Amino acid sequence: MNKFFQAHKKGIIFFLNLLFWLITTVVFVRFSAIRPVCNTHIYKEFVCVLMILCVVLITRWITIPNFFSCGRFGAFWSVSVCMLFAATLFEVLLIQPEITDKIHLHYNRTNYLLAIYISIFLRDSCFFAWFLVFRLYTLQKDAFRTKQRALVMEHQSVQFSLPDQNEASIPLDRIVYIQETDHITQVHCTEDNSITIVEPLSYCKEMIPSSLWSAEGSDKMVFHQHLSEFIQLNQKTEIREIKTVALLNKRQFKIFEIIRQNPNCNTTFITECLGGKISNRTIERDISSLRSKGVIDYQGQKKGGGYTICHSSVVEID
Repeated sequence: MNKFFQAHKKGIIFFLNLLFWLITTVVFVRFSAIRPVCNTHIYKEFVCVLMILCVVLITRWITIPNFFSCGRFGAFWSVSVCMLFAATLFEVLLIQPEITDKIHLHYNRTNYLLAIYISIFLRDSCFFAWFLVFRLYTLQKDAFRTKQRALVMEHQSVQFSLPDQNEASIPLDRIVYIQETDHITQVHCTEDNSITIVEPLSYCKEMIPSSLWSAEGSDKMVFHQHLSEFIQLNQKTEIREIKTVALLNKRQFKIFEIIRQNPNCNTTFITECLGGKISNRTIERDISSLRSKGVIDYQGQKKGGGYTICHSSVVEID
């Protein structure tokens, strides 16, 4: 079951979100009988939907990150309850004229409005509680993934589950690429062997920091430490040729792109292309680093020559 969920995680999450909002809209419209306005002023129903939606968005983007996630639970619940009271009051005031017109003489106007207010508040509170549980579950999953990535970086290894119900800890410097074929995930290592694991590729992408690998299609993640590309012969999965990758920071990658698009350019030209925002010493240091990595080379005479690309297997890192 867990494997099925991991393999179809994006679709399941999209379906749950869609179901959540469909049910929410149906509840608001279907149970608007407590407001005798749905037949004559249906637009007010959608105004009320937008009102509670504002409460949801404020909770999602402001109160949860700034209060709940920081452990300030008292402030979070105080703000949330105040928002619900304000939203309910707005809804009651919006439909008060229609309610007043339909109140029979034997009803007490104040008690009737109070009952309407309590009914709307309880309904909005149930919806808010449902949303909060749904959101906190998502945050818990995100926190777990963040913790997993931190453990991978700390131990420089990845823990995988094996089909025989055992576990294997594989060092990062051994992993060449991970590939999923016919719902079977395999970890290919530097020793030219592969290990079949239980986790789907989507789970591996979430568990391992994205700075360590690049996607090679939708079914393969290649690790920067070893490869940027590999050539397969006769459509076999084993590695036939390995090309080492050069890791470049953003500034070095910009210089690489300038030289690639303008062969035989010199340092002055590169400085002009960068807009003069980087000092000559920094550019010269980056060019020296690119030359030491074998990415570029200088050709021609000292004054009339320029730089050319001699190794194009590069990856930009943060």
